[in-house]
Amino acid sequence: MKKLRTLLAAALLALTVVAAPTASAAQKNLVAFGDSILADPGADIYLSSRLTSSTANGANCPSSNNFAKRTGAKVGLPVRDYSCSGAVSMSQGPQISTQIDTAIRNGALTADTQRVIFSSGFNDTYNNSNLSRDQLRARFVRTTAPQIERIKRAAPNARIQIVGYPTIGSGNRYCLLHFGPNPSDSTYLPQVRGWEDSAQWMQVDLARATGTEFVDIKPQTRNNGMCAGAGDRYFAGLIDFTGGNGNLPIHINARGHEAVARILARS
Repeated sequence: MKKLRTLLAAALLALTVVAAPTASAAQKNLVAFGDSILADPGADIYLSSRLTSSTANGANCPSSNNFAKRTGAKVGLPVRDYSCSGAVSMSQGPQISTQIDTAIRNGALTADTQRVIFSSGFNDTYNNSNLSRDQLRARFVRTTAPQIERIKRAAPNARIQIVGYPTIGSGNRYCLLHFGPNPSDSTYLPQVRGWEDSAQWMQVDLARATGTEFVDIKPQTRNNGMCAGAGDRYFAGLIDFTGGNGNLPIHINARGHEAVARILARS
């Protein structure tokens, strides 16, 4: 019996020694914050969730196999995705700050967090159309930089990436209708181009102000926006029968999420 007890004790000690590194490694993760361009919920789930109070403040939001989850799979990190459709920093709507509140409360952001993906800003452009571009940029940094600093404090070892939006339009033109291999329209929408440009510079400013990394997606998606042909399009039109799988109109399609994930995984 004494020999048996000795063997059992040795076995338990060996299990403890083996299990400890595994538990530590399992805590390494990728955490994502952002709006619907990142979240990409299914259209039916998106519509139903917008009617419930559980997601009204930016918590418990639905999402899909989006570019954050795909990036995590490519770099070998489990993903905690807090992105939420409609997310804003300086407007009425689901708040980015609530996403970060929830991540901290749930223990998702820790010293073991390896990477943070943050992609937001577009909803704050058209919701503040009374502001000039300079005013938009300054206010966005003023309201959002404190949230990045909260992430830094909670996850001091993480690589934080402010991820820009992919190419959406073609100059001042946006292709909303797709029934065949080529776009069926080329609609002149300079105001939308203004929002797209403002969002880009708001994110650049945020990265500079917080000493974090800006990942510019536009150069690598220059020929894949809403006006690209069916096989090259990463961004769906309003009515799009030919761009392949996707969840929401006027959002990144499945091909686009995979492309952005490849860019991030290589970055």
